Amino acid sequence: MIDLHCHSTYSDGTFSPSKLLEYAEKRGVEVLALTDHDTVDGLHDFFSHVTSVERVAGTELSIDYDSGTFHVVGLFLDYKEKRLNETLDFLKNARRTRNEKIVAAVSGLLGRKVTLEDVSDGNEGELGRPHIAKYLIKCKVVSTMQEAFDKYLAKGQPLYVDKARLGFDEAAEIIHGAGGIAVLAHPASLRLSDEELVPFLGDLKERGLDAIEVFCSEIKPDRWPFYHGIAEKLGLGVSGGSDFHGDNKLKIALGTGPDTLNTPYSVYQALKELTQR
Repeated sequence: MIDLHCHSTYSDGTFSPSKLLEYAEKRGVEVLALTDHDTVDGLHDFFSHVTSVERVAGTELSIDYDSGTFHVVGLFLDYKEKRLNETLDFLKNARRTRNEKIVAAVSGLLGRKVTLEDVSDGNEGELGRPHIAKYLIKCKVVSTMQEAFDKYLAKGQPLYVDKARLGFDEAAEIIHGAGGIAVLAHPASLRLSDEELVPFLGDLKERGLDAIEVFCSEIKPDRWPFYHGIAEKLGLGVSGGSDFHGDNKLKIALGTGPDTLNTPYSVYQALKELTQR
């Protein structure tokens, strides 16, 4: 079993990179990719930890397109590559500016001064909306993470601030420049009809997409053949990952997702071959 999509405390997960690897060993995960949002900062710890698990360097990038946004996972990255890090530094600075705006809005909501340090609560990575949601729970503004997003943090709600994103062409170029492959994350989240999905993916393929996640938490097993068929038709690779976030997504387990995943090692081998093209 492999898992090529998960998050650590360096973005919006609750497990440190070393704890992720220890947990992966316990769960029988043979290959694990760390794909934190818009950062590779956790990869030094990830590769420093002694483990029997094969590791893949990755990141998950947010992409703007005409009808909305989507995510692309970069896998097999040279995570020290210059342009990749320059781009991620830009996104990191933009995220911090965004966090400052959100925290200022939280101060207004609570009627008292709130700082980034208050919200971070010792977090070692970059802050994100899940950290804000937990702070709202701590302050008894809401009872659950879902309530925090529904009432305050989702798009159109009082604490929402839009984030900086890349265009797909730039993201694919940066990933390829770092020796990696570009994988469309959780394609079901695009909310496209089956008829719309094929030309959309075909266009991305022409512009540098290498693979799509088929074995993922958002796609039910009875839909795997459909997505696998599209990938085969378009000459795209197939990936698989749980999108594990630890306690921030309680129903998603490492490796198995919502208890439906068991992505085979052969998927990893086939993707690795794509990096040799």
